[in-house]
Amino acid sequence: MKRNTHEEAPRDSYIAMQLGQITYLPHYRNKSVFVGPGYPHLNGSRFSQDDLSRAGAKPVEMSLWIRNEHGVITDTKP
Repeated sequence: MKRNTHEEAPRDSYIAMQLGQITYLPHYRNKSVFVGPGYPHLNGSRFSQDDLSRAGAKPVEMSLWIRNEHGVITDTKP
């Protein structure tokens, strides 16, 4: 069995949002913005935690790569 000699990226515990079978993750540049599968190439939608909660999503704790807190995310800088 071959071992991975690369160090893993640092991780931390974050809240993701689960809506049905879809998990919305906090964006890596701004953890208050949530994105779904295929972002940004197949799906450019961005949501707040409140948006997802109102739609019925439930918070789930996940170990993810470190996210930033104040990054700017726009359609031209997804």
